[in-house]
Amino acid sequence: MRKVISIGVFDRNLIHQASPYCGDNVFAKGLEANGFKVFRLDYRAEENPDRVLLELAERIKPTLFWFGKCERISCEAVKFLRRQFPDSVFIKWAADVRDKPVPFELEFNKSIDWFFATFGGEWLKSHLLPSMRGVASIVAFTDSEYFHPMKVDEEWKSEVLFTGRTNMIAEVDRASFLRFLIDNGIPLTWYGQHNWLGHPEYLYAINGAKIGLGLHHFIRPLYSSDRLGNYLACGTFYLSQYFPGIERVFKRAEEIDWFKTKEECLEKIEYYLKNDRIREEIAKRGRKKVLKYFDYKPLVKNLLYIIKNKRSKYPWDDVFLN
Repeated sequence: MRKVISIGVFDRNLIHQASPYCGDNVFAKGLEANGFKVFRLDYRAEENPDRVLLELAERIKPTLFWFGKCERISCEAVKFLRRQFPDSVFIKWAADVRDKPVPFELEFNKSIDWFFATFGGEWLKSHLLPSMRGVASIVAFTDSEYFHPMKVDEEWKSEVLFTGRTNMIAEVDRASFLRFLIDNGIPLTWYGQHNWLGHPEYLYAINGAKIGLGLHHFIRPLYSSDRLGNYLACGTFYLSQYFPGIERVFKRAEEIDWFKTKEECLEKIEYYLKNDRIREEIAKRGRKKVLKYFDYKPLVKNLLYIIKNKRSKYPWDDVFLN
C-alpha cells in the first residue's frame, strides 16, 4: 500500500480558526479513501516537529508527503527530506491569501513538486517556482461525515449567518459590510467578531441558518473559503460574494447565488428570506454539487489525477505547469 505522511493540524484545540475542523483532516481522509495508508503528524502538538517528522519519514519511507500550513516545519527539514526521498512526491496546500505571497511559503515551495491552493489565476501562478512541477486550484473542500444536515434547537436558528473575523490588511472591510446589512434591517448573526464556535456548536449554527453569507478578505480568482463547501454540505443555502470564476463552478440561482455590492447583497437576502421554497431547492442542488465533486474522496481523487496527468478532470480548476 502507498504510504503518505500528512503534516497538518488535527487537534481541534490547536486549529485557531473560525471552523473547528481543519482542511488537513479533509485531505488525510481523502487520501485514505483513495487507497493510501496515512500517517498523521500534528506538527503543532510536537515540541520539536522537525525531529518527529524526520524520524517518522525514516521509519515508514513514504511515497508521498502532504504538507498543510506547517509554519513550525523548517524549510531545511523539507530540503533534507527531498534529498533523502528523491522518488517521493511532495505536496503543499494552502488556504491563506495575502496582499503578497508569503516569503516562507515561497521558500517552502522550493522543495515541493505540487502546490494546491484555494485560489487561482495569476495569484496562483505567482507561487509556481522553476523547480516545481505545477500548481493547481482547489475551489472548495468539505467532509460530509462531519458537515451534514441536522435538526437543531431553537437557540441555534437564525435568518442570516456569517462566521469569520475581520482583518486589517484585507481588501474587503467585512465589518462595515455587515454593519450596512444590520443598519438596513437584516437579522444577522455573526460569530467570529469576538467569539469563535467550537465543536459541535459550529455545526449547530450552520444548520440553524436559513442563509449562509460568504464574504472574502480578498477578491482573487477562484478564491472563497471553507465556508462555501461546509455550509453547502450541511444543506444550508449559500449566498456568496462574487469571485472571478464562480460562474465556472456553480449555476447561479440554481446551486448557489452571489452578489457584487452591498446593495445587491441586501436585495438578495430580502428576496430569499421571503421565498423559502426557492431558497431550499437551491440549497438542495448546491449540496448535491458539493458532495459530488468537493467531498473528501472525489476532491482528492481529482488532485491525484492532476498530479498524474498534469490536468484536471473539471473545467473550473486552474492548473499551471513548468
